[in-house]
Amino acid sequence: MQKRLYYILLLILTGIGFWFVGMRLMNGMLVTNLTSYSSWGLWVVFYIFFIGLSAGSFLLSTMIYVFKMHALEKIGRLSLLSALFSLVGGLMFVLIDLGHPERFWYTLVHRNFTSVLEWEIHFYLLYILLVVGELWLIMRDDLSLMATNEPGIRGKLGRFLSMGYRTVANPEGRVKQSQFAGRWVRILGMLGVPMAIAVHGGTGSIFAVQIAKPALNSAIIPIIYIVSALVSGAALITFLYAFFGKDDKDKPNVIASLTNLLVLFIGIDLILVLAEFLIGLYGGIPEDVHSLKEILAGSYGPIFWIGQIGLAVVIPILLIYLSRNKEGSYKLQGLAGLSTVLGIIAVRINLVMPAYITPQLHGLDKAFVDSRLVYSYFPSTNEFFSSLGIIAFVILMFSVAWELLPILERNNHPIQGRGSNDYGINTKRATHKA
Repeated sequence: MQKRLYYILLLILTGIGFWFVGMRLMNGMLVTNLTSYSSWGLWVVFYIFFIGLSAGSFLLSTMIYVFKMHALEKIGRLSLLSALFSLVGGLMFVLIDLGHPERFWYTLVHRNFTSVLEWEIHFYLLYILLVVGELWLIMRDDLSLMATNEPGIRGKLGRFLSMGYRTVANPEGRVKQSQFAGRWVRILGMLGVPMAIAVHGGTGSIFAVQIAKPALNSAIIPIIYIVSALVSGAALITFLYAFFGKDDKDKPNVIASLTNLLVLFIGIDLILVLAEFLIGLYGGIPEDVHSLKEILAGSYGPIFWIGQIGLAVVIPILLIYLSRNKEGSYKLQGLAGLSTVLGIIAVRINLVMPAYITPQLHGLDKAFVDSRLVYSYFPSTNEFFSSLGIIAFVILMFSVAWELLPILERNNHPIQGRGSNDYGINTKRATHKA
């Protein structure tokens, strides 16, 4: 009953949100509160939020399949699935933010190799192929078994996604299949490391090259984007696995390893943010100082102190500390992950919006009087509900994939001597039906 209500709620939110998306497509940017000066708003915030979740989740998976952190092996598929659907969410947000979303394909035809955005779009396409390919290789044995043994929609889905691949009956053949898949998983993982860094570092570079925005025009911005992606990815997987992963003897150790990484990433991110603020304030560039003061003590102060510091730093570390050496404490650690994910939204807001509320020329904010020529921004009703609908849609699609795909329901034990190889691909399965 609870699951049914969960899906009904997501469907309702998706329907409402997509109605507002339709209004946006029919009426253009008039439905937003964006202005000629404040041209990036809530949709861009969620765009970089989801791209960060994707890159962070994928980089977390490379720790397993490339760097062989066996303690995290059980969350490998979950990390890749999160990376895929988070990327879908990010691309949906950037698509709706385009003035003419129907022209998205122009960049693939009309080349401009000096454009950061041009390169970024190509990185997205390659990144999608890498994530899908790696996820398929890891799941293909289980998809083959689904195709053979599962009734109904799962069986049909298994037959479609396995694309004719079948696990062989004899153990030696299964070992060879697994070794072949393992090699390619590692190759794709190694290729994916620079690709994921390029995806989110490139996203940060889109902001960093805005020379008219001193608050953004800094070499540290892409680095902050990459590190905050690791924070959000580790936090998301911690939350998902703590609350929805299988309760077995390995779960506390997996969650503990994830929270150790989360605290490490939060610490590095905090150092970078501190450096950004100290250097910006000390440098004394008026536009930069104005943006930073707005974040610290101005209109964006509550978002910074409550969201960026409270939810993303203080509460997670406190919850993780309180959960140490306590039986069944992984729920607290999962809440720490959720708190961090929500706090990262505040981080994304402060990375985008404050830079667009400072006039480039003194007095420019008073030179013209028009509702679309102001240095202030608050999301419109359409922006809010369309964002809510896209988020609900991504969660809905992820939940359906979680239900139907073999994400957690497989033998995925530590590597050596227990019937699975370095990539979580089981090599000692029971012979399935012919």
